Amino acid sequence: MTLSIAPFPVDLAASLGLAEEALRARLAPGEQLSDLLPPMASAIRTGRTNGGLLKSEGSTEGIVVWVSAGPLGVALRLLHLSSHYAGPERYDAALALAERVAGPVVFAPGSLAGLTAAEESTLMQGRGFASYGRSEMMLGPETPVPLVPVPTGITVRPVLPSDEPSLARLHERAYEDHLDRYLALEEVDPARDADRQLRDYFTGRYGEILSPGSSVVAVDGRVVAAAISTHYAPTRRALIIDVMTDPDRQGTGLGRVVLSDAVRALRERGETSIVLNVTEGNHAAFCLYTRLGFIRSMGPTHEWYDARRIRVAFPRAGNDGATTPDARVRVRTVGTPTDASSRTPPQ
Repeated sequence: MTLSIAPFPVDLAASLGLAEEALRARLAPGEQLSDLLPPMASAIRTGRTNGGLLKSEGSTEGIVVWVSAGPLGVALRLLHLSSHYAGPERYDAALALAERVAGPVVFAPGSLAGLTAAEESTLMQGRGFASYGRSEMMLGPETPVPLVPVPTGITVRPVLPSDEPSLARLHERAYEDHLDRYLALEEVDPARDADRQLRDYFTGRYGEILSPGSSVVAVDGRVVAAAISTHYAPTRRALIIDVMTDPDRQGTGLGRVVLSDAVRALRERGETSIVLNVTEGNHAAFCLYTRLGFIRSMGPTHEWYDARRIRVAFPRAGNDGATTPDARVRVRTVGTPTDASSRTPPQ
């Protein structure tokens, strides 16, 4: 039976019901349906998202929703078949249909309802996908922040507006071959994409930059590490959207120095809820955050990326767990970055 995609208004009730069913089936630890469903339902009602009902011979089998993933293709936000239709062959047909209609699928959601983990892995890996996850981490208001000694010869200070060009170059180097770069990719050229990303930071796309609360480490006047925080309005929490260290300096402890300085400044300005997001598999970043007292508060999610189009290399941790690119805001549902994660709005 041939699948087709019907517009959501053809059966709005079924569209909303399947969206709720799909979100409920793939809730990550700590996620609440009440946070995810309203923006998705609103996007479907108002036509602010792409996709539709998966139908065959008059029967509604499931739902698919996608958004642009930049120049590489699209990200599926929902791919869900009702239990009566769910199976590896039908999901394979749904993925093929989505690619024909929307273009290359760069990111896809898991878990696929109705499939076992083995069935899902066989299907997705057979199509060239690799798995990844995202988690939110939080620093509790009573958690002490360890005092991290500052090595001689370096300067630690708050981020300044004049730092934007040097932070863009740091961002370009730190995120080379890192999955987080692709999660918000808008320019294929790494330099232009880094310029655009830092422009987004400084113009408030993810909330006003908090400084003090965002810090840089400089050596001989050159910025080699940074932690950037914003006040993310929808959740009214301090969100650390980027932690990055020059690859030549990773493993030397500068990530720990700059992040602890930023967190102390956030605490001093009265921020009690401090969150960031981490990509599962980035052990260097996860080690850094846990050593400073952050604990996983949401996730991990279960997602897939097209390993044929995206080359990924995770950094190695140094002896102190100091690291690399990490927390960056990314939304898993619809709309602007949310808040359960880091380059990260949440999921």
